[in-house]
Amino acid sequence: MVASTLDFCGHVRREWQFAPRRGPLIMMLVGIGGVVFTHQLLPLLPERAIGFMRAGFALEDMAAVLALNDLMAVYFPTFFVGLAGSLGVVLLAREEHRLELLLAKPVRAAALVAARATPVLGWTAAVGVVSSAAMAAAIASDSEAGSSVTPAGTFGSGLFLTAVVVVLLAALQLVFVKIRDPFAGLLVACAAWFGTSMPTAVLLYRPDAFARHPLALSLVMPNLLWHDATMAWLGPLSLLIALPLAVALVLAAGAWLERSDAL
Repeated sequence: MVASTLDFCGHVRREWQFAPRRGPLIMMLVGIGGVVFTHQLLPLLPERAIGFMRAGFALEDMAAVLALNDLMAVYFPTFFVGLAGSLGVVLLAREEHRLELLLAKPVRAAALVAARATPVLGWTAAVGVVSSAAMAAAIASDSEAGSSVTPAGTFGSGLFLTAVVVVLLAALQLVFVKIRDPFAGLLVACAAWFGTSMPTAVLLYRPDAFARHPLALSLVMPNLLWHDATMAWLGPLSLLIALPLAVALVLAAGAWLERSDAL
């Protein structure tokens, strides 16, 4: 068991050495740029537009409006940089007829998939953490916008979204090992991302849809800002839990691939 663990760690280290770094670093800059752009553009919008967002999302002040838009600057680049890497773990390798060669190595499929996915998930988390830190710094520097959200709470909200992305991408590997076409995998992943974003859009345009199902409000992004103090500690804890959970999910995906006849 110990030898197996050491062997798996060795595979992870080798995958880290060859993992692409340019894409995640660029997306870190995109996340930071998105936060800067939000804080420069939103204050220039008409008061009617700001009031519409405040009323639609039940936000107390301009700081919360800025923080909500910052969360999108965290969620979007974090998810899609992780998706780009996740497609290469199994799907693109199968498309390029490299999967058979990879599985021919004296390595179990579960360990192989997990070792290839771990650097992707690690870089995904790094993009989310950096973007969340930029968001917290921006909120801290814009104290005149209001006090309904705090830098610690917004940082925790960003980390919570990062945790959601990491687990979602790891869970998608369970689907990817059964799909042959990378485009189909891309559609499934985009549908998952769209599904997590849709409740927030519904809240803005059809808030009455939540009248009979108030618990569904926990699925909307402003909910993170409504519980700012809780997010300050729940966000970091969620990310700490998400990382080992994500590794367990990709191990399960690899084990499923190992039992599958469809390579």
